[in-house]
Amino acid sequence: MSFATDLPTSGPERARAVARMIDISAVQAPHGRPQVEELAAVAVAGGYIAAHVLPSWIPTLAPLLEGSDTRAGSPVGFPSGGTATEVKQGEADWLIAAGVQEMDVVMNIGLVRSGEFQAASGDILAVLDTVGGRVPVKVILEVGHLVGTELERAAEAALAAGATSLKTGTGWSGTATTIDHVARIRAVAGPDVEIKASGGVRSLADLISLYDAGARRFGANVASARAIVAEAGWR
Repeated sequence: MSFATDLPTSGPERARAVARMIDISAVQAPHGRPQVEELAAVAVAGGYIAAHVLPSWIPTLAPLLEGSDTRAGSPVGFPSGGTATEVKQGEADWLIAAGVQEMDVVMNIGLVRSGEFQAASGDILAVLDTVGGRVPVKVILEVGHLVGTELERAAEAALAAGATSLKTGTGWSGTATTIDHVARIRAVAGPDVEIKASGGVRSLADLISLYDAGARRFGANVASARAIVAEAGWR
C-alpha cells in the first residue's frame, strides 16, 4: 500500500482525496474569531475532512460548518494531557453538547514519562467511556516528549483503553512527526487502527512519506494544508 497506488492519479481527483485526509486547525493560544472564521471558510471551500479549534470556539465553528462535509473538531486536555480525568470527562461532554463532531484527547504525558502506563490507560478509558461512541476520538501520544520505548508503551496503553485512532502530537512540542514515529506506532497498533500524523506536515512530500509509513490522517495549519492540496492537484 502506497500513496502512489492508493490515490487517484488525476489532478482534481487527487487533490480532493488529499484534502479528505487533512484536518486543518487554528489551535494556538492567540487564535480568535477572525482565525476561526477563516478556518471555517477554507475548510468548506477546500473540502477538508475536519477543522479543529480550541474548545471555547466550537460554538462559533460548528454553525459555520453546517451543511458541509467538514467535521467540527476540538481537543480534550490540550496540550499537556495533565488535567484531571474528571475534568477531561467534563470537557468531552461539554464539547459534544456544543456541537463537536470529533475530538482529540491528549494522553497524560506526565504519567507516561513516569512509567505509570496503567494509570495513563485508565485516564483515556474514562474519557472514551464518557464519549460512549457519540463522536470519533483520536488519542494524542505527543511523540516529541517520549523517549526510548515510551512511544510503544504509550500506544499500547491507549489501545488497551479501547482507542481506535492514534495521533502523533499536538503540534506544540516543537518536534516534527517523523517516518520512524509513524512506523513504530503502526508496528504496535496493527493494520486496522487509524494513525494521524500531526506536527511538521508542511508539504506534499512530507505527507507522502508519512502516508507510506502508515499514516492515513494528517494535521496541518491553514497555509500548509492549502499548499499541500495545491501541489497534489498538479502532480
